[in-house]
Amino acid sequence: MRLVLLLVPVCLLAQSASTESLTGSWINVSSETGGVTQVVVRHENNRTIVHVWGACHPIDCDWGEVDADLWNGIPMAIWKHGFSTVRMQLIPQPDGRMLLAYRSEYNDDSGRKDAGHAEFFARRETKQDTPDAAAAKAVLQRVAETYRSLPAAHFEVRETTNRQTEKSEIRSVSQRKMFFWPPDKMRVETNDDVGPSVWIADGQTTWTVFPGANEYLKVPQGKDLGAFPYLKSYVLLDKIRGVPKVAGLERVEGADCTMIEIDQERNVTRKLWIDNNTHLIRKDVLDQGTQKEESVFLVAELGGKMAADLFVYDPGSTQAQSRRQLAREAPQTLKGKPAPDFALRDLDGREVRLSDLRGQPVLLDFWATWCGYCRAALPSVELMHRGLKAKGLLVFGIDAEESELARDYLKKYGYTLPSLVDRKEEAVKLYHVESWPTTVLIDREGKVAFYESGAEPERLRDAIRALGVW
Repeated sequence: MRLVLLLVPVCLLAQSASTESLTGSWINVSSETGGVTQVVVRHENNRTIVHVWGACHPIDCDWGEVDADLWNGIPMAIWKHGFSTVRMQLIPQPDGRMLLAYRSEYNDDSGRKDAGHAEFFARRETKQDTPDAAAAKAVLQRVAETYRSLPAAHFEVRETTNRQTEKSEIRSVSQRKMFFWPPDKMRVETNDDVGPSVWIADGQTTWTVFPGANEYLKVPQGKDLGAFPYLKSYVLLDKIRGVPKVAGLERVEGADCTMIEIDQERNVTRKLWIDNNTHLIRKDVLDQGTQKEESVFLVAELGGKMAADLFVYDPGSTQAQSRRQLAREAPQTLKGKPAPDFALRDLDGREVRLSDLRGQPVLLDFWATWCGYCRAALPSVELMHRGLKAKGLLVFGIDAEESELARDYLKKYGYTLPSLVDRKEEAVKLYHVESWPTTVLIDREGKVAFYESGAEPERLRDAIRALGVW
């Protein structure tokens, strides 16, 4: 259900009630929602606190919690994520359900618009903790309090991801250095398969810097530690969903640790190794069945001095360009110009060089297995590959994931279009792709004839017809 958020109080003012009537846990009545999945409302020291989870894979994303205030008699909670601001109304219904009406305002210069959403929630019965779960939650509460009051800190972490495909296991490793300066400054230096990047929160703005390309992204900074991507899950450990238990004692990186195991939703389990002295996480393993993510904190130091310039970024000092602006301008700056050349390998290891295809029209579809919009668009791209191949159109998918993931997905759903592997995002950078799917059509002279993110099939067909292929 969609609606204009500002109209809700006019229509439903008569149903407003005290916030006490909303106390408890609420579950979205639609299991297929792509929005908010669960809401918990509680009262504490004359405050109404709202905790929200949103739909993510494999487990829901924890938005954290904010205070709610009455607006025209209806509780209103405002979520300042940095890249977006969400205004949310909680409206009790005569049948005992709750209507959640919310709308996002995006602050990331993407131009995205949100018409608003309205979803119904039913009250969920809460169960009493077992003694074992209560003991584990007490440990997790101490950890959350430690991270919420974190002093200056330096962490170094090795992250290993193992993905199980039909025929093999894919292993990828990344390294991060993290520096935190209270109350609201942080720097994260990452080195992974794609290349180095730096994430900086300076107290007002968060910057993602790509040194190799001399490009950056920026959005307003979220209002608290919960907005920091590498601290958020630890700050909220005392508000987790799922059933925890103390699973034993182990030594990790020279520290005596208590291991907590959490049985989460959708057959996902998480294990945390917690330093008994500092109450910091030293190891974190998320097991999703076919994918396991392990983070080991090689360094976890509290206190000490840090250089102030760690938390400052000035794009003007290197004449860096905004990656989002380049992406926004790409349809104009690339159209009619020679298509940037690249050489990538297909799923069978054969090299495909774009310039070698001169003389034939080429369709590039930037896609990913994790992208729902890409999955929805792939059938149309596949039909173009099958139906127009004989007329000379060459169709290629371009995916930045491991080749095994793309191969398994395409095989599972019977796709025959060739897909190229862009692990270092070389083509992604050349074509300034910032949203998926992005479709690029190149004419026989090797010039860009069409460029669009989330292209409408009719517009793409018109562009192909203009090349005399359809």
